[in-house]
Amino acid sequence: MDVLAGLVGLLIGAVAAWSLVAPRIVYWRNETERAQANVARIAEQAAAYAAGCQQGRDDVLSLARVLAPAQATTVNNEHDS
Repeated sequence: MDVLAGLVGLLIGAVAAWSLVAPRIVYWRNETERAQANVARIAEQAAAYAAGCQQGRDDVLSLARVLAPAQATTVNNEHDS
């Protein structure tokens, strides 16, 4: 009978411990999901920022290609005058 009482006590203790621990597990699981969503959002923003920087660089280079011959012509005309 003492063994049965001990097992029942262990079972009650395990249930009590689980009732205290379970809410924390749910909390940390939710925190993990929020953190993963935040990481995904930041990764998307970083990719968009990098693409924007690349587009800006390409725009500047294309303008430089157009303006360089015009600048050279202006310098040559001023030099010849």
